[in-house]
Amino acid sequence: MNGVSEGGRKAATGADEQNVARSPGSEWLPDVPAQHGAADPEPAAVPGSPRQLPPPPAHFVSRADELSDLDALVGPGGGARAQVVVVVGPGGVGKTALAVTWAAGHAHRYPDGQLYTDLRGFSADTAVAPEEVLGIFLRALGVPPERVPAGLSEQVGLYRTVTAGRRLLVVLDNAVSTAQVRSLIPASAACAVVVTSRLRLDGLLADGARFVDVAPLPREDAITLLTRTFGPSRAGAEPAAVAELAELCGRFPITLRVAAARLAARPRWPVSRVVAQLRDERSRLATLSRLAGAEESATAAFDWSYRELPEHAAALYRLTAEAPVPEFTAGLAAAVTGLREHDVGDALEVLVDASLLEEADLDFYRFHDLVRLHARAQRDEDRFEAVPRAARWYLRELTRANLVVIPSRWRLSPVADEVRAEPASFATDGEALDWLAGELPNVLPLLEEAVADRHDELAWQLCEALWELLLYRKHYPEWLRSHELGITAAQRCQDRVAESRLRYQLGRAHLDLGQLDPAERETRWAAELAREAHDRRNESAALEQLGMVMQSRGDLDAAVGLFADSLRIEEELGFERGVAARHWRIGEALLRAGREAAAARHLEAAAQVFAEIGDDKGAARTAIGLARIDARSGRPDVAIRRLEHARGVLGRLGSAVHEANVLLALAEVAEADDQVRAYLTEAVELLADVGGASLDRARAALEAVDGGEGG
Repeated sequence: MNGVSEGGRKAATGADEQNVARSPGSEWLPDVPAQHGAADPEPAAVPGSPRQLPPPPAHFVSRADELSDLDALVGPGGGARAQVVVVVGPGGVGKTALAVTWAAGHAHRYPDGQLYTDLRGFSADTAVAPEEVLGIFLRALGVPPERVPAGLSEQVGLYRTVTAGRRLLVVLDNAVSTAQVRSLIPASAACAVVVTSRLRLDGLLADGARFVDVAPLPREDAITLLTRTFGPSRAGAEPAAVAELAELCGRFPITLRVAAARLAARPRWPVSRVVAQLRDERSRLATLSRLAGAEESATAAFDWSYRELPEHAAALYRLTAEAPVPEFTAGLAAAVTGLREHDVGDALEVLVDASLLEEADLDFYRFHDLVRLHARAQRDEDRFEAVPRAARWYLRELTRANLVVIPSRWRLSPVADEVRAEPASFATDGEALDWLAGELPNVLPLLEEAVADRHDELAWQLCEALWELLLYRKHYPEWLRSHELGITAAQRCQDRVAESRLRYQLGRAHLDLGQLDPAERETRWAAELAREAHDRRNESAALEQLGMVMQSRGDLDAAVGLFADSLRIEEELGFERGVAARHWRIGEALLRAGREAAAARHLEAAAQVFAEIGDDKGAARTAIGLARIDARSGRPDVAIRRLEHARGVLGRLGSAVHEANVLLALAEVAEADDQVRAYLTEAVELLADVGGASLDRARAALEAVDGGEGG
């Protein structure tokens, strides 16, 4: 029967053969014209054209009919909307492998990029929300993190704008609903979307979707898959046993691979030994297959592989599956299981060899959906300890990274004091921020689970530990969601200090988004909670942030007053970094108000304290304001020396905005027109991937220079 259909039979449940990882995208340059055509089978990536497709599976076999169906349904485009094809079939039948293999063979038809994500629709409690995927896709297409909207409707609008007129291929793996897919369909009719799902998503018919049905492998292809895995010599010696093994596995790729991996790992075993082991459970396997199809066929194979595991590997299998993270490392596995480092490494290798665990990348591992469910079904008296153990490990590691980014910031969590004396986990703050950003997809679902399981004390600390990453990298949707969870946890703990801190952090997200009303509301709430708890630290932080809100509203007198109130508290508490930061805030506000003499006093005070405590980044930011005052006072040489030193420090930080601020100040000080133009041009180039008001200011300054010459 032809595998192409447009109607709706409900697919059986199960698991895909492959669960492949996402790759990072490229930069966004929407003015780069697309070079359409298929002259080059692998076009070189250009800015704005991400290449996220994972490599096709090593042991992909046949599927010639299904590949032809996809060829027929995904044509050259030219209609009124993007082409959508849904690859439908039971779990473990190889839908992902089919979609990825076809996409890799046709990538040249989509020179503007290929996007991929695993929607994890059939993973327990980890389905990916459309706004999370849109954030990833927009960043992959080059939209700076701080310019990704927080709301779904705004994200969809920006996504359609960015994809309009482009030839993109989008692969959406493991979708569970029409709603999960619809927001991810690009605007351009030249785009194609390939969806895999265990369910027939009939709602996508309204979007012009067509369907390709995927069945278990034909008998000969199932035998080929087994033969490729454990070798032709063994298969040739026992052809009847190999054929029976293919049938006992239901000819599903996932179960075939589990059985074949056991033989590959035991080169002295005859194939008939594995057949006998599976045949012993024939009645159970047959019954489960009749009741639930592929899922229970996989369960029978997983049961058999699980019984063969050494105890340390079995323990790691059971407990790491309880941690609600898409991917994990040996470090997390050790924390969750309590195993020694050597045993963890060995257990991970055993599980990978048995196809019970996938190696997503170097030293990163993940479970297939059904394998995770099978592992969670095994009895373990420590299973309810897995989530808090994982949360404690992440809290510790996040804090260690944070201490590299902002060493002297005060933190509520006691973990900072516990790890402060340990060796730095990263050489630079930029490396630490990169690691923090990479772990965010793991931390957010773990935080969700910790709150759901009422591990509230850990949950609010985990939320607090996201501050450095969110402050510098501006992952706004994750920022807002994580703090909703963290505040809930703090409230259940009846911890007003923690709630105050998290509302302050949430207020900063709204402030950076330009949402001044909710920013002011959350920050005032934080201040009130701090006063009720007699917590002067949080009260001071909230007052400072209220000053920032007032400054954004243009009320500089109110801003200076709030900064001064905060300064008095910092002086009372003896927090030197806080004292310096408040002097800096006051100085910048006064400088903006044109009160240069008063501004200089506060900026010089800030610079002195920053230097005394060794905060070179704070001193460098302060130097920018002092340099502007030097230049306006007829001391351009002094200003340039300050700025060049500040640029060296802030350039090391890896913050485009901070370094560009130095370049803009250098342009103000420079006397020669070619120097001015060079500084401004470099600032514009540096901010091109960041955008926002800083880029607008740099472009306006450059245009003014060029326009002045033209006049």
